[in-house]
Amino acid sequence: GIDMGAVDLVIQVESPTSVASGIQRIGRAGHSVGEPSKGTIFPKYRGDLLETAVVVDRMLRGEIETTRVPRNPLDVLAQQIVAMSAMDAWSVTALSELVRRAYPFSDLGPRALESTLDMLSGRYPSDEFAELRPRIVWDRLEGKIRGRAGAQRLAVVSGGTIPDRGLFSVNLLDDGKKVGELDEEMVYEMRPGETFILGATTWRVADITPSQVFVTPAPGEPGRIAFWHGDALGRPVEVGRAMGQAMRELTSMKACRNNPVSMIGRPPTCSTICRTRSRQPGRFRPTGRS
Repeated sequence: GIDMGAVDLVIQVESPTSVASGIQRIGRAGHSVGEPSKGTIFPKYRGDLLETAVVVDRMLRGEIETTRVPRNPLDVLAQQIVAMSAMDAWSVTALSELVRRAYPFSDLGPRALESTLDMLSGRYPSDEFAELRPRIVWDRLEGKIRGRAGAQRLAVVSGGTIPDRGLFSVNLLDDGKKVGELDEEMVYEMRPGETFILGATTWRVADITPSQVFVTPAPGEPGRIAFWHGDALGRPVEVGRAMGQAMRELTSMKACRNNPVSMIGRPPTCSTICRTRSRQPGRFRPTGRS
């Protein structure tokens, strides 16, 4: 979404992980009528070389991954409702009709819409959310909504679908000083009075709020070791299957190790890898399989 201006060549370090990403990034070059888009991809290690070769081969053949449109993403709906109501008052009926014209919300049920309006107007299912400010006013008698003060700025500044990292701040109970962060899954499994190890120190849980864990030092006591979840691999299933097929082809073709020219007429992915490997100082074939 960034205006890159005139670009002749795109240089990509590491595999773009998907055909769609590769085409989108390299497509930034040559933005003129009749101009081809050119790009060079530099793999960083052997496994990355395999994925790069598979992705490039599928790019050249136009095998873009299937687009999966999320159905009824209520977080997006909430943002749009805040933005719309910040500009004008809306009847719930007109709002519902407009929202359902968008494909992701074509089958949006009245209960989901009303629950979203409840949340935005400050009607929460638990007192734990009482500190959250309502963003709209919902007149149930008139069946209309309007934005509260600050709704327009919130819609402009805080819009987007980048997910929260899901981390809880760990703070000392006495002075509130931050000592670290915990994964939300670990916090969900914890209870006040339990101990855990963070930063080579043992801590006892004193209280848990919707965003913080308050602790007191518990030196010398045993406790659970803190854990965190990393980002999931972004490789599409189509690319994963193609990589598996390419590995099976490479494993069964001895000619690929010694004579890249003999790969003429072979499956295109393997030919791509062999042409690339012929310029590499070492073998591509992996030393182990799992």
